[in-house]
Amino acid sequence: MKTYAPPTINGAKLLGVYDPGSPEWHSERSNGIGGSEVGTVLGLNPYESAYALWAKKTGKIPSEIKENWAIRFGKAFEEPILQLWAEEHPEYEVMTTGTYQDEHCEYRHANPDAIARHVDTGELMIIEVKTSRQTWESVPPAYVAQVLHYMGVLKIQKGVIVAVAGMTWNEYEVPFSQGQINVQNELLGEFWHCITDDHKPAWDGSDATYHAVRAETPEIDLREVQLGKLGIDLMKAQETSDKAYRTLMKLKSEVLHEMGDAKWGTIETKGGPERVVSRQLRAGVPSLVINKKGTTWI
Repeated sequence: MKTYAPPTINGAKLLGVYDPGSPEWHSERSNGIGGSEVGTVLGLNPYESAYALWAKKTGKIPSEIKENWAIRFGKAFEEPILQLWAEEHPEYEVMTTGTYQDEHCEYRHANPDAIARHVDTGELMIIEVKTSRQTWESVPPAYVAQVLHYMGVLKIQKGVIVAVAGMTWNEYEVPFSQGQINVQNELLGEFWHCITDDHKPAWDGSDATYHAVRAETPEIDLREVQLGKLGIDLMKAQETSDKAYRTLMKLKSEVLHEMGDAKWGTIETKGGPERVVSRQLRAGVPSLVINKKGTTWI
């Protein structure tokens, strides 16, 4: 596949064309905020928090990315998916590209999976490829924020997410929104100041933040720290959590019994029946999975 990497794209400056995972790629990643990190900064990434990303970028915890099967799978199928998209859209020439720096803000970086150029008009479009074992009911908002970030840096007003999710082919057009880009840029600026000033982001209650703090101080010194009100609040929260967990497990048991052999459990909402739970096999035995996105009833 051809590479499209001119010195500038609509004012954005080319930093280089790097192989993902190379030392050069890691170096540029540490010097700015890339599209794949935008969702984390905005609190949209269920797997990483702003605090954890801050700790990595400030050197408090290791920043290497461990390539699990999901990452390896995505990388392996990225080019074939792009080629399939190109076959479906012969009006576009699809090309890989490099890493670009925002014309007015050096820490905003963009490295989309591909750029498509219309063969007749020359209009450019961002293409971002995603793969998932599960089908999507809607596009994860972190991916929309990622494409909008690329649009803002490169000043390209068309973007599409091409996803193979649960063996289903999907194409999602991302509408250009300068207002949303401005909001994102403001939050990215606040986060970048946390990095340059070595000032931690706000606590967010995520597992990712907890594990990042654990990794910051792996050694254990045999001494005591007076926690005061913080310690009291922790013990109260633990007591509340224990009670809530027992209530949750009681309700899950009742719901499983009520469902019998049914796949889905529904509730009535203003829009009609909504699936809020499902029975899914775990180690050969059905478990109850709660649809946390089912919030229209609240």
